Amino acid sequence: MHSFPRSAPLIIAGQSVLYIFRERTVAMLSALFVVLVLISAYLGWSATSTVNAIYADAAVYLKGIGQTVPANPVLDISPLSLLRNMSIYVSLIGALAAIVIGYQLIASDRKSGVVPILGTRPMTKLAYARGKIAALATLLAALMAVAAVISVSTFLLLPQFTLSAHGWLKLFGFFGLSYAYMAMFGLVALATAAQSRSESVGLLLPVTLWLTVTFILPSLTSNIHPTAAINPISALAPAPDTPFFHWTGYLVGPFSIAESFKYLSAGLLDFLPPGAVARSAISPLADLAIAFAAAAGLATLALCRMDMTRGDYNV
Repeated sequence: MHSFPRSAPLIIAGQSVLYIFRERTVAMLSALFVVLVLISAYLGWSATSTVNAIYADAAVYLKGIGQTVPANPVLDISPLSLLRNMSIYVSLIGALAAIVIGYQLIASDRKSGVVPILGTRPMTKLAYARGKIAALATLLAALMAVAAVISVSTFLLLPQFTLSAHGWLKLFGFFGLSYAYMAMFGLVALATAAQSRSESVGLLLPVTLWLTVTFILPSLTSNIHPTAAINPISALAPAPDTPFFHWTGYLVGPFSIAESFKYLSAGLLDFLPPGAVARSAISPLADLAIAFAAAAGLATLALCRMDMTRGDYNV
């Protein structure tokens, strides 16, 4: 059988992206993520403005009574830490949006009956897989680009804060890390949507994985209460100094990718507590790199083994 033209992955990716833009669920989650990014930027600006106003009033009062005016406390913190809530929004809404996007990219083809038609075309399964993965990468890149523009604009509109070249590198490093983290869940959703016989199971599996690594594993490795997982500072609290948490942190820690992401995010956004140490058997960066490679391999394998002679899910 002759191979499909080299443009096949691009055609599949283009059509998939156009379809996703019309999906209301994806649009709602994406809009929610963007709104949360805006809120994060506003909270950083609001907190800074409030502290500056209090400092200005205090400085006038201290000068009036002949006291020494201390340095502005705002200048003692890193500007990047103003965006610390972004790490939570990425791990929660961003990852969930990636799951829905990845799932819909495959589920839409299966439910519409497109898969059997594609199976009759001179196209390899690898070309189909490349097209779907490219569509996922493009959509997540667009979502992350919007978040980056909002964050960059925040610093440009706050004249009291200036980022050094190193600070800008760390900021864009955070967005690169966030992009990879979201892509992991999107890739898993591609795989489950391709191989699950049931439509509900195809979406339930990646959502269950997301819930597990976001809420359950941190409670086992670091004694982090589920409600504390939505606080960027509380999520970095040191684990109890007991043998149980020493061993779970070391052995289970490599599977708790949400903790690895938050640890690296805290370092990039300069709000990592002094003396904080990752207790996992492997480093957080290696942990996420392995998880990303595994998710990419799983998605590619699942799509390449997809039955192209059948369309809809079994009901």
